[in-house]
Amino acid sequence: MVDFSNVAREGLSQGSLVIAKPELLHEDAVASPKYQGIHDALLTLIESLADGAGLPTERELCQTYGVSRSTVRQALAQLEVEQRIFRRQGKGTFVSRAKIEQRLELMSHTEGMRARGISPSSKLIDVRRIHADQEVSTHLGLSPKSEVLRIERLRLADGDPIAIEVVFLSADRFDGITAALSDHASLYQLLSSNYGIELASAEETIEAVIAEGRDAGLLKCPPGMPLLMLSRRTLDTNGRPIGFVRSLYRGDRYRFQTGLQRPLQLSSVPPTKSTELTIRVASSSDASALATVFIDAWRSSYRGIVDDAILEALNYDDVTTWLKGRVSDTTVRTLVAEAPSGRVVGFTRFGADPDEPATGHIFALYVSPAAGGQGVGRLLMKRAMYELDPMSAKTLTLWVFEMNQRAQTFYGAAGFEPDGGQRIEELYGAQEIRMRRLSPLHLLHAEEPAGTTSEGKLDASFVSNHSS
Repeated sequence: MVDFSNVAREGLSQGSLVIAKPELLHEDAVASPKYQGIHDALLTLIESLADGAGLPTERELCQTYGVSRSTVRQALAQLEVEQRIFRRQGKGTFVSRAKIEQRLELMSHTEGMRARGISPSSKLIDVRRIHADQEVSTHLGLSPKSEVLRIERLRLADGDPIAIEVVFLSADRFDGITAALSDHASLYQLLSSNYGIELASAEETIEAVIAEGRDAGLLKCPPGMPLLMLSRRTLDTNGRPIGFVRSLYRGDRYRFQTGLQRPLQLSSVPPTKSTELTIRVASSSDASALATVFIDAWRSSYRGIVDDAILEALNYDDVTTWLKGRVSDTTVRTLVAEAPSGRVVGFTRFGADPDEPATGHIFALYVSPAAGGQGVGRLLMKRAMYELDPMSAKTLTLWVFEMNQRAQTFYGAAGFEPDGGQRIEELYGAQEIRMRRLSPLHLLHAEEPAGTTSEGKLDASFVSNHSS
């Protein structure tokens, strides 16, 4: 097979470029498509050229590599798809600008650009007060139709538009912040200096969309160009939602990079500790973080089980106050699961069964949607069961929604079985069944129900304003 590794270092001169002239390719000597070798050779050449530099014509490439024009065109088409080159009708083919590569980290646009030696700036497009839709209110932990601030900015790198950013903030919590906004102000810095808020963590999704209408005009790109849409919810050090941001990045200018790590297998971890999580007793200062986990879990897990109006009516401040009272109740023990970052990702509450004082009862077990599938629920469950019954000799109970089959399977793996008990809380109007564990304590081997959280995913019991 022909080796193109020395292309652009020694070879045949073509105008102002120096490109290698490899041996003629033979159909039966190349296992991969013939155009792939041309593609690889041109890629090596491109990496040695400045942004905007012109490439040889198709005719020159055909002569240099001894291939047909259709083969050259296939190679160029692939490079264009990869956004390595761009073509101008009647002018030629040119090297595309290098993409800005940014690691997925919790930092502002200003911090990210400066870390790469790029001059950042912004243009404030629009600021207004609006009523939050369901998606925004859910992400911010607000009641439906609550007032939020909508801040739209055009993000620039070295003066060139690269992203449109729309930020949503609670209007009550951050009233007055718009007066401090400017083209060069960092929103994160304003939150810190003006409100004493420090960022702790975020949840982010990335999707592919295309540029249309107004967005294409602001980004100065043709309609139909691929864009990257990032949606991020940021939490403070207490686990309380700060803001929800939706950004559109030019796909030809931006690339995101992150590291991946295989999740720990927690099936063999003892119930007292984890190499990744800290299980500790909750305090009243955890109430706000527990409220975030609680609301996220209910809204993520109980669609179709509890009426949507009830789920959307969950209010962050009310739930925080309610949970602060629950944590202070010394008759029921509350444990939290804390990630290495310090963020609370789950909690459980357990104690004596109100109806059967000699029986242990798990009142609640919730896990943040962002921590789903990482064994948090299994770890909390094992710890609760161990503290309730270290000798594996005690009966344990819990309540679960009858329609929540995933949760029933999960608890069934821990030895819980329906015992015939039923109830319907008037406030929620959903049928619950009681499950009872009579078998010895053993490790949980069932898969945690995927795609949901807390009670829908790791449901231990139904928690309402009428339960402990």
